[in-house]
Amino acid sequence: MSPKSISHRLTRIGLHVVLLTVGLLFMAPFIWSISTSLKPLSDLFQVRPSLIPSEIRWANYSDVFDTAPFVRFYANSIVVTIARTVGQVVIASLAAFAFSQLKFPGRDALFFVLLAGLMVPDQVLIVPRFIIMRELGWFDTYQGLIVPLLFSSFGVFLLRQYFLGIPRDFHEAAKLEGANPFQVYWDIYLPLAKPALAAFGFLTMLNSWNELLWALTVTNSANMQVLPVGIALFQGQFFTNTGILLAAANMATFPLLIAFLFFQKQLVEGVALSGLK
Repeated sequence: MSPKSISHRLTRIGLHVVLLTVGLLFMAPFIWSISTSLKPLSDLFQVRPSLIPSEIRWANYSDVFDTAPFVRFYANSIVVTIARTVGQVVIASLAAFAFSQLKFPGRDALFFVLLAGLMVPDQVLIVPRFIIMRELGWFDTYQGLIVPLLFSSFGVFLLRQYFLGIPRDFHEAAKLEGANPFQVYWDIYLPLAKPALAAFGFLTMLNSWNELLWALTVTNSANMQVLPVGIALFQGQFFTNTGILLAAANMATFPLLIAFLFFQKQLVEGVALSGLK
C-alpha cells in the first residue's frame, strides 16, 4: 500500500471519528432526556447524577395522561400544525411564483417591503394580533391559533429563490400553448419545486409544532391548548417531577423525528438549491 493511499485512509478514518464524536454530542441531550423520563422520583434527587436509572419506570409515561389532558393537546397540535403547514405552503408558493415569474407595477418595491418584514420580531406583533382576534371573536378558537400565522415572509423568499432557478423557457413554452399563469404555476412550477416545497413544509411543521408564545397568548381553556403550552403545565411552582415532564416532552418529539426520517433528503436538497442561488 502506497504512502498516499495510507494517508488518504487515515484522513477518512479521522474524519469519521470527528463526525461520530460530534453526532454523539448532539445526541447526548436526547439520550439523557430518555434516561431521565424512565427514572423513579428518588433518582431525580441524587447528588451524583446517573445516566442509567436504578429501575426503569415506564409508569412515568402513563402518568402523563393522568396529570393533564395530553391526548387533547396532541390532537390540537396535529390540527393546528397541518392547517398552518398546508396554508403556508400554498400561500407562500403562490406569492413566490408571482414575485419570480409575473411582472406587475410595484413588484420589486412590494418584495422589498416583504423582506423588511423579516426583520420585525414576532413578539412585536403579539398585541396587535391579540386585539384583532378579540374583536373577531376568535380568542380560544382554532381560527385564532391558525389564521394569524398562515403567512410566512421567509417561505416566500425561499420558494422565490427556487423558482428563479427554473428555466424561463418552461414558462414561455406554456404561454405559447395557451396556458394561463395559474396553470403554469400548478402544472409546471409546483411539480419542479417539490424539493423546496418539502423543505419549507418540514420547517413550517417544525416551527408550528414547537410554537409556544402565540398559543399561550390566544388560548385560555385546556381544550384549545397545544403541546408546548400543555407541557408547560407539568412544571409546578414549588416542585416539578422531571421524569413525567421529560416523558411528555419525549412523546411530543417523536412525530418530528419520524417526519425528519421521511423528509431529510428533500430537506437538504431543497435548502441547498434554494439558498445557494
